Amino acid sequence: MKHVQLTDLDRRRFLFLSSAAALSAGIPSSLAPTLVLGRDIDDGGKPISEGAWRELASRLSDRLLRPGDPDFTNTALPQNLRYAEVLPAGIARCRDNNDVAQAILWCREHGVPLATRSGGHSYAGFSTTRGLMINVGPMNTAKFDPTTQTVRIGGGARNGDLYKALQPTGMTITHGRCPSVGAAGFLLGGGIGFNMRAHGVGCDQLISTDVVTADGKLQTVAAKDDLFWACCGGGGGNFGINTSFTLQTFRTAPVTVFRMRWTADPEAVFAALMRALDAAPTTLGSRISLGAPTPRQRDEKHDVTVSLLGQFYGRARDLADILAPVPPAQSTEIFEKSYWDGQEFLSEPGPPEHYQERSTFVTGVLDSRALATAFDWLRRWPGTSAGADLRFFQTGGKINERAPDDTAYVHRDNRWLMLVGLNWEEHDPPELLRQNHEWQDAFYEAMLPYSTRGAYQNFVDPSLTDWQRAYYGKNLDKLRRVKAAVDPDWVFRFAQAIPPAGQ
Repeated sequence: MKHVQLTDLDRRRFLFLSSAAALSAGIPSSLAPTLVLGRDIDDGGKPISEGAWRELASRLSDRLLRPGDPDFTNTALPQNLRYAEVLPAGIARCRDNNDVAQAILWCREHGVPLATRSGGHSYAGFSTTRGLMINVGPMNTAKFDPTTQTVRIGGGARNGDLYKALQPTGMTITHGRCPSVGAAGFLLGGGIGFNMRAHGVGCDQLISTDVVTADGKLQTVAAKDDLFWACCGGGGGNFGINTSFTLQTFRTAPVTVFRMRWTADPEAVFAALMRALDAAPTTLGSRISLGAPTPRQRDEKHDVTVSLLGQFYGRARDLADILAPVPPAQSTEIFEKSYWDGQEFLSEPGPPEHYQERSTFVTGVLDSRALATAFDWLRRWPGTSAGADLRFFQTGGKINERAPDDTAYVHRDNRWLMLVGLNWEEHDPPELLRQNHEWQDAFYEAMLPYSTRGAYQNFVDPSLTDWQRAYYGKNLDKLRRVKAAVDPDWVFRFAQAIPPAGQ
């Protein structure tokens, strides 16, 4: 097989540094092409002849989409509209392992950069490229085996496909709440969900996975294999293209689901809420959101709002006991439901939107200084046409029972995943966006002293400078060795791709 360097390394480094400079300057995406791309290349590589494209089409069992073809625009659209301007030169729709292998090999033979797309929810646009998008969406099967109580899902399956396969079985896994999120990206980065405190993150339930590596070969890997270890939290798109996953399921049970909102005395509410939830059994999973008020809302005496969403394996009266120390909410929805009816209540559709999220982990209840810092910055929000918040996903429990190096998912020492979230609309002025990105960065930096300084690899953050250690900690060196073994030429490469050892 002919090995081809995708682009000149020095040019890549220059483009990467240009992107980083734009990020540091807080330039809005509409004003910085490399920031829009979120990758270390901003073109599709060298020009490709129509003959080469026809050759690729002949090697695929599914369709090759080119600009102007029906379905091209919808297929290319990412969930984060910040990167919607980045369109691939072609989209290889892959329905089997051979299609994936042929697409990878064709990219290598012709020097075309590639990106893998399953759900398209990469927070930093890493499933977007100006080269070839390898779209595994057609590989969306999900099948439950009642004998082993395992579920096997294709690399293009989304949460919604998984729900449909598991609903009749009485079994489940740790899963997310947005039906359109790709299961592959979810699992490869760890996979958080309301079951994680009781059962671990999603990748903790992974038994085996099929991976087409950079040489076009299919590998089926399981426990004790270094590549399998890397796929349990090493992040999507780093080691190859995962075309299937087999996971061990666990039995469902009725849940109490809840959604609450407080508009009065937010500091006291949040402090009491965090203490109560932190002491709760691992059968409770929750997310707290502190919504920032806009300048106009502050003028009208509106303050930070506190929202709570979650599920509890227990009765509503037992949930009430857990939340008894918290002041009464101004809006409350609490229902006892079957498991899957409960998931429908908790589901978030996740439509395409413009956003950035900056995450880190917290080891316990925030102290008074951290609370004061958080509320001070929430009340400084410059405002957009959308929203901003400080969010906390409850972690700990079963997640922390495993050693940090048991899997590539290293974040085993915390009880909360904290993030500063920012959303905006296309029509928001560039100057306002600049102010908002500066606010988000300053807010994030102000909260870091109260955190582990790690970051969640599935909430990809294009503004991180020390992303390698933030995402992977002490597991980085082993991940780089695995990368060197399966992708020595760095074919699977983007702005935050794990580099091979020695590079």
